[in-house]
Amino acid sequence: MSVSISRRGVVCCRAFLDVPLSAGIVWGQLRDFQRFARQDPFHATINVEGDLPRAGAHLSLAHRYAGLSIPRTGRIVVWREEVGYSFSDLSMRGPRHGFPHTFSYRLEPRENACRLKIEVRGLWTSRWIPHWLARLWLWWVFGQVVRHVEQELNLYQLWRKRRALVASTKPT
Repeated sequence: MSVSISRRGVVCCRAFLDVPLSAGIVWGQLRDFQRFARQDPFHATINVEGDLPRAGAHLSLAHRYAGLSIPRTGRIVVWREEVGYSFSDLSMRGPRHGFPHTFSYRLEPRENACRLKIEVRGLWTSRWIPHWLARLWLWWVFGQVVRHVEQELNLYQLWRKRRALVASTKPT
């Protein structure tokens, strides 16, 4: 996992998870947009225009911290079946306020497995929080995202193994 903030405030958070499942199987989980877009601990709600995730669909998001709900907006920028997606998360005050960023998942097939790239790219716009402190904050938040995604996929893998074990022990 890496988290960086340039002098100009450009943020890049990136992690790779090696998953012992095929990209197609993992995509079957990731395409549950509501569940995986909400892996960020601040994404309390995300509503997709028309209830169908697709490139260009408008999003209404609510960030929640310390009991406060902050409305945000965005759209699904990229949606590629069995490859991944990206969506924006923007302040209602405009694209240069309140940490505008994109959140992306991208699958890379491997033999009998895949690699999942999770990435957040944006602009740190706060002038009163120093970059070193922002980097620590982002490291913690992004670490939560990565751990939650990894946990979801591990639980799904265990469920598949258990289902296969039960099926193999049933009398024929």
